[in-house]
Amino acid sequence: MHCPLCNTLNRDDAKFCKGCGQSLHPSQAAPAEAMAEAINHVPTQETQVATAGQAASTDAAQEPAPLEASASEVSRPEEDPTLAPTLILTPEKMVAYHQRRWQEARAAQDTPEADASSESNFDAPAVSSAPAQIGSPVEPEQARNAIDLPAPITQSQDEHDAIPIPPPPPPSAESLAEGETKAAPGEAENNAGYVENAGYPEMEKVETMQDSSEHASSEQAEPSTPEGAINQVPAASGDFALLALGTTLQGRYEISQVIADNPQEHVYQVIDHQGYQRCWNCNSEHNAEGDDFCIDCGASLLDIPYNMHEYSAVQNQEDTPVLQGNIVNTFVDQGRTYVIEQIPAEQSVFPNGVHLLAATSSDAGNVRRSDPNEDSSLVLQIQRIHESISSPVGVYIIADGMGGHDNGQLASHMTINVIAERMTRELLLAPLIAEKEGAPAKPFDEEGLMALLHDTIEDANSALCQVNTRDKTDMGSTLTGFMIVGEHAYIVNVGDSRTYMLRNKQLYPLTTDHSLVAQLVASGLIEPDDVYTHPQRSQIYRSLGDKPNTQIDIFKQQLHPGDILLSCCDGLWEMVRNPQIESTLNNAPDPQTACEQLIDLANTNGGEDNITAVIVYVQ
Repeated sequence: MHCPLCNTLNRDDAKFCKGCGQSLHPSQAAPAEAMAEAINHVPTQETQVATAGQAASTDAAQEPAPLEASASEVSRPEEDPTLAPTLILTPEKMVAYHQRRWQEARAAQDTPEADASSESNFDAPAVSSAPAQIGSPVEPEQARNAIDLPAPITQSQDEHDAIPIPPPPPPSAESLAEGETKAAPGEAENNAGYVENAGYPEMEKVETMQDSSEHASSEQAEPSTPEGAINQVPAASGDFALLALGTTLQGRYEISQVIADNPQEHVYQVIDHQGYQRCWNCNSEHNAEGDDFCIDCGASLLDIPYNMHEYSAVQNQEDTPVLQGNIVNTFVDQGRTYVIEQIPAEQSVFPNGVHLLAATSSDAGNVRRSDPNEDSSLVLQIQRIHESISSPVGVYIIADGMGGHDNGQLASHMTINVIAERMTRELLLAPLIAEKEGAPAKPFDEEGLMALLHDTIEDANSALCQVNTRDKTDMGSTLTGFMIVGEHAYIVNVGDSRTYMLRNKQLYPLTTDHSLVAQLVASGLIEPDDVYTHPQRSQIYRSLGDKPNTQIDIFKQQLHPGDILLSCCDGLWEMVRNPQIESTLNNAPDPQTACEQLIDLANTNGGEDNITAVIVYVQ
């Protein structure tokens, strides 16, 4: 029969066109809405399947599109989508179903090693205090009790001693996590003043392996072998060298990446150029060479990625590890055994989405009880749940009006208002308006989110500068806080207010103070504890309202269930030391109680300044 869409000639018993994937029996198809429901039922992160599966055809493979069904796609049964007719099922469209299936299979043979491996797949690198972006010395009229600083103490990213924040250990591998160490992440600063994480230990390891494989291939003096044979032949049984990238085995499996290099096992990612021999989706063997789509299920058969395990000729059977994925093929070539494994989907650390519990509180403090409270805070959050999956978006900010300047309370008030207005319009309302009008909401990528946060803070800075110029005033504000979108927090800081994270019952500072005493500590001239009592501890070199285009620290942090984020002004952290903050956050039952307890501690310890806190529990 001929396909009504592309006119390709198919066998009479074909269910789908081998040339375009069009269903040849449209009466069996169900509405497209059911397809979207089945696909979107399980949240997934970017997977190796989606990335490698699209690499050969589009540049968008580096960031696969969300798993959403278009109006032209047809549904499949909710329990097993492989059994129903579809139009075109690419690997990323089936990853939601495979995630459920593989997780059930892997749960029965879960081991500490497997858990640790799974954790490394989705853990973002640890974030620590960001390096101060130090420019020219401040002017005499700048921020709190402004001074003429000496030449700035520059700090390169290599010299910055970052404090790593390890991810929570797997539930079944606590003992493994106790002895585990992580290298401090690198940090990179772009022209807009952002500070972002750039340290991915796993990615660095892969690059090293690729380099080693290329080095090994360059040392090979053997002539190339015919197509289908291994390009690198071991010189002896004990020689177990890595195969070069681009090597093709059995005329079909091309090595695209080295995943692991062990003495008796190598793991590669390969591309199957003969996917027609066995459909990755329904296991059909009814397809023929030249078929782009499976005639039984409509799945794409082009350049499907797999993991390939290579075992040496001296591999002991009892040492062979148990593979967790679906084995689709095995063969022996040149004395080595090869196992082709379907790539498992990555498991999200938030299977039901992110749930947030936020609170904020403020107090004038004991010493300044009779004066206006110059602090302001913002909790702006929307949390929608669709199909049992929570997708929160929130902005949490502390603004501390400049002490000793005109209208400090007005400065912090204006700062919060400008941020709230723009974030409400562009971050919260934009998707809702788009959905109301029937148009797809434009998703924010990481760069877009950071740009929005940066520009919003710059708007607040510009507003303060304009008022200062117009009214001949000298008001300003420090600012710290974070924006949460999905599973990531974007930390922002200007001045000497602070943001912390509590993870695994341990407190980590996420921001670097833009203050004189912080520079003195970094240069080794004073001890870290001296910042609490130093006579110049209130002198800072960066604030909002001082000058246009102020530098803003922004960086990204992966969240995990159980994390607690705290933003506070200097009136809190100067009165309450880190051990007390850590103990309070570990023992408080909810964020509102934690806020009140920290404020009480600050007043008990002196209460010399206004005290404000914003706390978010991540669940």
